[in-house]
Amino acid sequence: MLTDFDIRAKLIEKIHKENRGKHYRIIEELVICDGLARADIALANGVFHGFEIKSDHDSLERLINQIECYDKTFDKNTIVVGQKFEDRIADYIPSHWGIQVAYVNRFGTISIKKIRSTKMNKKISLYNLLDLLWNVELRSYLKENKVRGYSKKDRTGLKEMAIENIAFKLLKDYTRETLKTRTGWREDLP
Repeated sequence: MLTDFDIRAKLIEKIHKENRGKHYRIIEELVICDGLARADIALANGVFHGFEIKSDHDSLERLINQIECYDKTFDKNTIVVGQKFEDRIADYIPSHWGIQVAYVNRFGTISIKKIRSTKMNKKISLYNLLDLLWNVELRSYLKENKVRGYSKKDRTGLKEMAIENIAFKLLKDYTRETLKTRTGWREDLP
């Protein structure tokens, strides 16, 4: 039976391999929806992709809340499960989510196979996505876009001004690129 650690290590290895030669960042344990959920792995490359891991030792108890939060945050979402959930996970996961199964192959190593491809998510909430930005990053982007009146705004006001004055796609791209290139954030990130 595979653990979260087993699946995570193989998934990160797979993501690195698939993105070789590209500019990307893998972020583990990314807090989303203002702390209501945590993405096991987030990939920021040309899209913002969330990965939820359910190992053979997990339950699906929190999955409904996790799906809602992932859908408010990521361009694409994929669940990676152990074989324990292989036959029933499609019943729990929206059709735009990708499904992958981790298993021990005939050589005794871990493999991950794709069961269903990931489609673009159309449920993103800019309000939730902008939670991932720091106030200084929001102010900088408002200034760059020549939006006035942000200097005395609190976090909520900054997010509202951004949503009212900057196009959806631009805000999504800015958030993704900011997370991809942010420095001085967490010791575990390059």
